[in-house]
Amino acid sequence: MCTQGNVHFTSVAPLFVPADRPERFEKADRSGADTVIIDLEDAVAPAAKDGARSNLHHALTLRNPTYVRVNGQDSSWYAADLAALRTLGLRRICLPKAQSAATLDAVVRVLGGDIEIIALIETARGLEAAGALAAHSHVARLAFGPADFALDLGVPASHDLKAHAMMRLAVASRAAGKPLPLDGPSFEVTDAARLATECRQALDHGAGGKLCIHPAQTSHVSSAFQPSDEQLRWAQRVVDAARDGAARLVDGRMIDAPIVAQAWALLARDRSQFSKGV
Repeated sequence: MCTQGNVHFTSVAPLFVPADRPERFEKADRSGADTVIIDLEDAVAPAAKDGARSNLHHALTLRNPTYVRVNGQDSSWYAADLAALRTLGLRRICLPKAQSAATLDAVVRVLGGDIEIIALIETARGLEAAGALAAHSHVARLAFGPADFALDLGVPASHDLKAHAMMRLAVASRAAGKPLPLDGPSFEVTDAARLATECRQALDHGAGGKLCIHPAQTSHVSSAFQPSDEQLRWAQRVVDAARDGAARLVDGRMIDAPIVAQAWALLARDRSQFSKGV
């Protein structure tokens, strides 16, 4: 069973791939993404839902951790989606519009006790319940869906709105002992500068990664969420200077315990030292 203390979903650049395009599954797996999310929801037209579901068995052969985003709980496809996951033994689910721990409990009852959930926060109710969702024992990570969130509120998806939501998700995740949340995707798939800006903003607001909707985005996102070489050199200088526990100046700045902890955290974020995925 996945419990709160041992779920470690460390992906920074999960890539969505349409469930009705099985020829793209392996390409997504080899794209540089550290996680694949096979999408039965937004990426698949209503008439193609049932056929797309029949492709899920291909997920069993992928190298990277693979989640399936099912259709919404209020849709006519939801029950069949869960049944397909249960039949195939797929244990990782991306749940859209997560709004209550009770809904997560219901998913666990259907799929069994050893599942992992990415809970997508896409409504006001979901944001209000973020603490309970993050603390759920089967939730690996929270993720933000800004387009649906703005739609639910009936307002534009402004920078301030997204910043407010992401910071609340970051606090909820941290309080629950879970990895920092995933930011929603950039829909400007050919605009690398826009993607870089969105990644910087997401980092500032507490995100630990960013969802991707095109293979060209994964390398940019992965790089953006790794510390730069300059940051790592600074962190190593701080750690080296603090080995005797005495207060010292590093680059003209007095270092104390919180600064040393920050340096260690930067070194820990150097993902080249760790394996990918869950």
